[in-house]
Amino acid sequence: MSRISILTATYNRHHTLGKVFESLLAQTCKDFEWIISDDGSTDNTEELVKSWQKLDNGFDIIYSKLPHVGFPRALNNGVNHSNTRWIMMLDSDDYLLPQTIKTLLPWLDEIVGMEKMAGIGVTRTHPDGSFMKKQAPLINPELGYVDATNSDRALYHLDMDCFEVIRTSLLKEYPFQYWPTEEYAPPALNYNAMALDGWKIRWRTGHFYICEYLTDGLTKSNIKVKKNPMGYAMMYNQDLLRFPNFKSRCYNAIQMTALCIAAGHWGYLLKSNALFVTALTLPLGIVWGIRRKLQFAKM
Repeated sequence: MSRISILTATYNRHHTLGKVFESLLAQTCKDFEWIISDDGSTDNTEELVKSWQKLDNGFDIIYSKLPHVGFPRALNNGVNHSNTRWIMMLDSDDYLLPQTIKTLLPWLDEIVGMEKMAGIGVTRTHPDGSFMKKQAPLINPELGYVDATNSDRALYHLDMDCFEVIRTSLLKEYPFQYWPTEEYAPPALNYNAMALDGWKIRWRTGHFYICEYLTDGLTKSNIKVKKNPMGYAMMYNQDLLRFPNFKSRCYNAIQMTALCIAAGHWGYLLKSNALFVTALTLPLGIVWGIRRKLQFAKM
């Protein structure tokens, strides 16, 4: 059995999946399976993947096609198809350098028996090897890593794009969250839920996972919040727990209220993780919600 599942949730990305596939073929260690969770693509993604499945790749390709249900549910579908102890996410417009899997496996072996250690996290980089932010992470040079929850990443300048390799059992216990009528919610909801329960990640840096963001990618689209306001309202509600100081709570309560108003889901405010602060800031949240609705109307 393979040791890592590489999970790619994709939607109409047949034109970029080839680069992902080539980077997996080039791995110096093939001790992995590739799970493609297709979120209802209408291009020729299915035909392309099935042609790859017929090849002698040195690794298994598991393909599962859904109706178009959105990114979080596509990820959960992929997790449920995993046959390994560990899962890493690989976006459909990114790729890995050849030594990636070979390097990750010993790092995973180090933490396999550690209590409350969810997995490892490694900085993503641009093709030239530079970090996603100009400020380099604060990682102990002797150890080569730092152990911290997802919520504490900013303390070590790790509040940049990273990729994580997480225990499959944990991803099943903490599935990716979403609002029932929306297609997207920030994946951080999942990792922060683990953090609130004390799960840490061993963070490292390295030139392994390459990002080449596309103009049609989720991270480039300012329409995400408009289309998925409640997914982001859930994030701000979670942040009421993550950042307990009064100023932060006021900010997150206002943002949550504004998005609930924009989405027409006032009732969610009763699920606030800080009801008193939410009630206290309600007038400002209403004003901000009106402003949000006007912004969305112009998009």
